[in-house]
Amino acid sequence: MSFAAGYASVQQQAKGSPIQWGVYISDARYKGALWKLSVYAGGVKIDSKSQFYEPHASIGTARTTKYSGKLLEIAGTATQGSDVLTYDLKCWIM
Repeated sequence: MSFAAGYASVQQQAKGSPIQWGVYISDARYKGALWKLSVYAGGVKIDSKSQFYEPHASIGTARTTKYSGKLLEIAGTATQGSDVLTYDLKCWIM
């Protein structure tokens, strides 16, 4: 998925395999922004981040197997000064 300031990526090779995800910024105004987000699988919060670099992580096989067929949602904000970038990515877990 692309947007004016950057892109988000979610990758899963096969059903039950781990997921790698990340939100990446190309707009220099947001480099060093405060990133806050939550990760949900099937409506259950499974991770959160609050950091000054672009968020990325993986979700292991135990969780991808448990939540197979459920919706994965990665939603949050990047704040730099008075600018706030919001994002909400949704996809199905295989």
